[in-house]
Order: sequence, then structure tokens, then C-alpha cells
Amino acid sequence: MNHEKMTRKEFLKLTGAAAGAGVIASSGLGSIANAQSSDLLHRPIHSTGEMIPAVGLGTALEFGDLSGDFSKRKGAIEALFREGGSVIDTSPTYSDAEQIVGRALDELGARDKCFLATKTSIRGKQAGIDQNTQSFKDLRTNSFDLLQVHNLRNTDAHLDTINGLREEGKVRYVGITHFRESQNDDAVKVIENNKIDFIQCQYNLLDRSVEERVLPAAREHGVAVMINVPFARGGLFGPTAGAGLEIPEWSKDFGVDTWGKFFLKFILGHPDITVIIPGTINDYHVVDNVGALRGRLPTQTERQRMVQFIEDL
Repeated sequence: MNHEKMTRKEFLKLTGAAAGAGVIASSGLGSIANAQSSDLLHRPIHSTGEMIPAVGLGTALEFGDLSGDFSKRKGAIEALFREGGSVIDTSPTYSDAEQIVGRALDELGARDKCFLATKTSIRGKQAGIDQNTQSFKDLRTNSFDLLQVHNLRNTDAHLDTINGLREEGKVRYVGITHFRESQNDDAVKVIENNKIDFIQCQYNLLDRSVEERVLPAAREHGVAVMINVPFARGGLFGPTAGAGLEIPEWSKDFGVDTWGKFFLKFILGHPDITVIIPGTINDYHVVDNVGALRGRLPTQTERQRMVQFIEDL
């Protein structure tokens, strides 16, 4: 994993990946895929129409290491806001990530710039309530923009609690998460039988299983879709950037100049995707990731060509 991340760093330096500050765009879904624009792509949360930048920041894995370089993690968050992003997704189970995010937002004075999402990730209703209380403390806030039931664990009990917090004004949006193909059917059942605002799931060029049922169910029921693991836990960089593979010339037609943008623009090209949360502690990765929101997105034909390109490696 470290080697794959280093190859991405080297590749970004070689290609000179950089992006300027973004401008908010408010294109409707019908025109997004073919829009030619230098603006920053926003997409709507279906239940309210609120627009959010379509790439944010995930905080799993090494982000939550309190023994690591806090300034580096704070720098990644600062870069997100500087580039025009707002969505940060975390969890009480990501080691100390909530404490790090809370401290960084506090020191940056940036809570009002952040669309803050976290999770209830424990079994037992009272245990979930207690965990939420600690999350408020660790994140140094009295409200979450989004609170999600993590990995469909005790879904009914925790949704009841989260809906109660929404009624109290402490939560704005309610959601669920999962990342395993084996949970797709269970996720669809939750979407169909509950009033939720978000589903978070895995989607990337190596795992497109949510296309079959999860994304259509979300579309039908007006549920926003947050995507985790967009780079397949680094697995997409090994055979591309790590192997020194040239970016296909045809992908430059829709603004691809790094492999990170290639992978993210494939996901963004699907009109049912609301926001992607790539995890990183590096500010230069954040800049590159948010850069995928500029320029047009691949058409369906181009997306199919992207799939074939990766499958042929």
C-alpha cells in the first residue's frame, strides 16, 4: 500500500498535477455528464436539493493515527476547503480520526465550511447512543450534517436513534453504509423500507456490483449516494501509475491528466453518484482528487471504454 501511494505521489509530480480554487456550479443532473465547464461540480442531496461538492475526504486507515503528523492531516483538511470541497467522512472506529478531524476543524475555524459525516458503529441501541455522545465530543461539535449506520450494524435500532437526533436538530441527514458486495441486497431492503437520505457504498473500476440493484434503488427512492474505496484500496494504482503506464490519449478529452482523475471521473460519470470520499492524509492528493470536478465528465461510451481499458491490463 505504501509503495502504491508513493507511485501516485511520483506520478503527480511528473505530470505537474495542480488545480486552482474552484467556483460553485449548480448544474442539474440531466446536463452534468456532457457539460463543458471549468466550474467545480456539485450534485444535489435528493431529499432537500442542497448542493454539495462531488468529491470530499475520507478518514479511514492511517488518517486516525494520533501518533502521526497532525499537521499533515490538518493540511489535507485545509487543502480540501481551499480547493472548494466540503464533505469529510469519518467514524468512531477509524482509530482516532474523529479526534483529529475535530481538532483540525477547531484550529482552522472551519466547522461551518464542512459537511461533516460520521457513523454509529457498534451493536446495541444504548451503546450506539453512548458512542454518538462521544463522537459529538471528539468532533467538537453539537451537530452532524450526516449520521450513518455503519455497515448495516443494528440498523433498525440505530436508525431510530438517528431519526430522534434529527428531530432534536442535532443531525441533518440520515444514512447507512456498507462496502461488501454480499450486503448489496440488504442495503436495497433498507432503502426500500426506510426514509433515509444517504447510502454510502463501494464503487470503483474493479467493483461495479452496486450498478445492478443499489444505484437503481437509490435513484427510485431519492437517496443520495456517497462512494467509498474509489481507488480499490490502492489496487488501481499498481497496474497503472506504479507500472509507469501512459494515460490513454483519449481520456485527456475529458480532462484526465492523472490516474487519480481517471478513476474518479469514471465514478462521477455515473449520474446517480452524489459524492466520492477518497481517503488520504496528503494535501497534494486532495488537490488532485478535487481536480476531477473540473471539466466535462466521460460519456457512457467513454466510461465503457475506461472499463475495457482496465479489464485489458
